[in-house]
Amino acid sequence: MPYTTTQTVETTEYYVPQDTTVQFEMPEVDSNYVKTLGGILKVICIILDLACFICVLVGGPGYYRGAGWATFVSTVGLSVTALLLFLYLFKVVDAIPQINWIICEMVYTFMWTIFFFIAGSVLAVAAVQYQQTAGWAVASFFAFGAMCAYAFDCYLKFLQWKHDEVATGRGASIFKDRPQNSA
Repeated sequence: MPYTTTQTVETTEYYVPQDTTVQFEMPEVDSNYVKTLGGILKVICIILDLACFICVLVGGPGYYRGAGWATFVSTVGLSVTALLLFLYLFKVVDAIPQINWIICEMVYTFMWTIFFFIAGSVLAVAAVQYQQTAGWAVASFFAFGAMCAYAFDCYLKFLQWKHDEVATGRGASIFKDRPQNSA
């Protein structure tokens, strides 16, 4: 018993008038975001992540599993925090209000607070147990510093979430403009 199949294809044509112009706006950098508390915290986290990463690499033998974990935590933290800073600097956060940036960042900073606590603890124990691992002790210090910075940022995100604030690339600078003396 032969079967016959038919296939229907629909196409849609769009007409665009010739006098229509499309304008693209160049993204602008909001360098004032770095002067806000959120921007300063992101820069501090990036610096501490990078310092922890470098100290882990030069601090001791790489075959220890704790060094691998600390490397993972610091590099992913560095990458994601730098990406978030980039998104805020170029106001991408303002352009995509459908994403609840505050909750996303709060979850991220909470996770990295815990991850840096584990990494700092593991590096501190390894620095005591093994010889020639003084760099891991310094990396542990930076890991605990990053843990504190991420924890404070998480706390600020929690407060913003409780007050129903919306994440924006612009914010109040923590630096006050000094009045000009007229001499």
